[in-house]
Amino acid sequence: MVEPTTSAQELAPLLDGFRLGLAIHVVAECRVLAALITLVRPPGALRTELGQLREEHVRQQETAERLAVLAPRSDDWYDCALELRVLVLDHAKREEYLRSSFDALIPATIRQSLVAQYVSERLRLLSTTSPLAVARTTLAA
Repeated sequence: MVEPTTSAQELAPLLDGFRLGLAIHVVAECRVLAALITLVRPPGALRTELGQLREEHVRQQETAERLAVLAPRSDDWYDCALELRVLVLDHAKREEYLRSSFDALIPATIRQSLVAQYVSERLRLLSTTSPLAVARTTLAA
């Protein structure tokens, strides 16, 4: 979305897809992390890190919502798109860091079960929710 060659017409569907994907990721991740906390009872430091993940998601969603109301390809739009990109990349790095903590604290069988639960949650959400795609298809008909 931050490429200057992307047309304004392409930006709305890209942003819609990102927002939908982010929403699905957030819900699936929250459900899996809630299961993790009940199964393993992680130490306080790890719980703090998990809370920071949630705060990062809030900032990502707020930034994506702000981006949705800005004029595509304007300077403000690009500034906001770059901010969103940085938030997502920083979040991905934090998740990589947490993965090593999970490996040290959580038995492999539980980790595998949580990964499977995350995939199932995402698929369940995708199969039951896609108002953005339905609306776009309806309007295009």
